[in-house]
Amino acid sequence: MSSFSLKFTPSQRIVLSFAGVILIGSLLLSLPISQLASSEARYWDHLFTTISMVCVTGLFTVPVAQTYNTLGQFICMVLIQIGGLSLISFIGLFALRGGRKLSFINMATLQESFNVTETKHFRSFIKSVFGFTFAIETVGAFILAFQFVPEFGWQRGLFSAFFVAVSAFCNAGFDNFGATSLVNYAANPLINLTIASLIIMGGLGFSVWFDMQTKIQKHLGFRKLSFHTKVVLTMTSVILLLGTLLTLLTEYRNPDTIGSLSLPQKVLVSFFQTVTMRTAGFASIDYTKANPVTLLLYTFQMMLGGAPGGTAGGIKITAFLTVILYARSEIIGLPHTNFKARTIDDETIRKAFATFIVFIMIFLVGLFAISMTDPQKPMIFLIFEVMSALATVGVTANLTPQLSQLGQLVIMALMFFGRIGPMSILISLSSRKLSKKETLQYAKSSMIV
Repeated sequence: MSSFSLKFTPSQRIVLSFAGVILIGSLLLSLPISQLASSEARYWDHLFTTISMVCVTGLFTVPVAQTYNTLGQFICMVLIQIGGLSLISFIGLFALRGGRKLSFINMATLQESFNVTETKHFRSFIKSVFGFTFAIETVGAFILAFQFVPEFGWQRGLFSAFFVAVSAFCNAGFDNFGATSLVNYAANPLINLTIASLIIMGGLGFSVWFDMQTKIQKHLGFRKLSFHTKVVLTMTSVILLLGTLLTLLTEYRNPDTIGSLSLPQKVLVSFFQTVTMRTAGFASIDYTKANPVTLLLYTFQMMLGGAPGGTAGGIKITAFLTVILYARSEIIGLPHTNFKARTIDDETIRKAFATFIVFIMIFLVGLFAISMTDPQKPMIFLIFEVMSALATVGVTANLTPQLSQLGQLVIMALMFFGRIGPMSILISLSSRKLSKKETLQYAKSSMIV
């Protein structure tokens, strides 16, 4: 990694690593030995699928189950796993396992890929990330096997259990059942609650789990958790509760979604939709039949995403909270941005605003572009699709395969930026050297806002 690290900055290395995996993965999936004999997929479809998998999104132009054989699906699972944890982290793990000492720039790249600033226990953190990931995915697959083995048989059932478990924990949203995601399992508690748990655990962020693990090992209580962990757990709980209640409110009487279900089933489906909008991409209802206000609600939830340093996308719940708290402090004239007896530092506020503004700008540009390439599609479906791609969620109103090739190109670009862009922006903000001219302070002026 030494020669590689000398030529590129950490942010460039992260981008190139994802691009390299996408190129190799698309070529592997395009091989005849990876596809079913009935497959009619073009290289374009394989490229789209690979980008979606490496960017852990979930959108596709051709269904996995109808395109790839067992080998192809295994390659898909590997791509999802690499996309969820990043190639850089795998390289770092192999280096540590081999007893090699990581250089400063290699360590910096790994830290940035996980949004971790502390270096004291970072080697233990890296190892725990992989240990935790594989352990949770295995447990999830074991539970899912109770449904899939009786349904599909031992071989296909176990494979499908592991495929869905990996996809759920990495917040990818892919399955190997067909083109309807989990609609056929909408009222199945075992499937819904297991997959929802995997999604939530992957979306909390590895730093949260590492903090909780450390405190448990030291027999410390909730009060000793870091401020970041407390905020993430609180925000996640609030979003899941409000999202479930709002979906119940907007879809309660809609017979095409949850209207014909019993009350417990309505709560289950509403809860699952709220969880999957944290950038997971699984669906247990047909979004073309949901009310427009529900799609707008889901669009907002997709924008929020999950916690930083995990497998989720979006602007991140901590960035959104920071923006809201800063706006509140400005509105009521507070000298500092405070939350839970803590003052949020200026650098965090600047990064949160940069992430939020760039995210919204890219969303608007993407929406404009796809409205030009596919003007005949309903605007609410285009808004839903663009946010789903940019926030790396992967839900769709059955629109992705119907888009023009230019429209699909826009979606691919949005998925790649959604997985790479915000991370690269934060890295450039924290590591880019400023020129002398940029550091000058000129005479102050004012303008009306």
